[in-house]
Amino acid sequence: MKKIIAPLVIAVAALFISFSSHAQTSTHGKHGNGMEMKQMLKDSLHLTDIQADSVTAIRMEFRNKMKTVMQNSSLSADQKQEQMKPLRQEMRARLRAILTKEQMKKMREWQQGMRGKHEDEK
Repeated sequence: MKKIIAPLVIAVAALFISFSSHAQTSTHGKHGNGMEMKQMLKDSLHLTDIQADSVTAIRMEFRNKMKTVMQNSSLSADQKQEQMKPLRQEMRARLRAILTKEQMKKMREWQQGMRGKHEDEK
């Protein structure tokens, strides 16, 4: 079972990184730049300016950390999964300190919807 779950977790993390990277750097489409992403977060989660700035900064910080882990070819899939786990936990903890429970729930739903939409574009 562990051999099935590890690649799945890594694939989800890679998709998150891929989506974040695409959403932050794309010059076309609905999520054209970081400012548009920030506005979309504000609108969909009803964030204040301070919350939106904080969430954007946290997402960028962890996107870069996760990308580094995923691109480390010296790590096995299991090792990558083990290194990603504390990163995800820390990111969630920092987001929970900024967002309300309802905003966290909406963000998870929003991310799941965006992942599905991103997969459809491939």
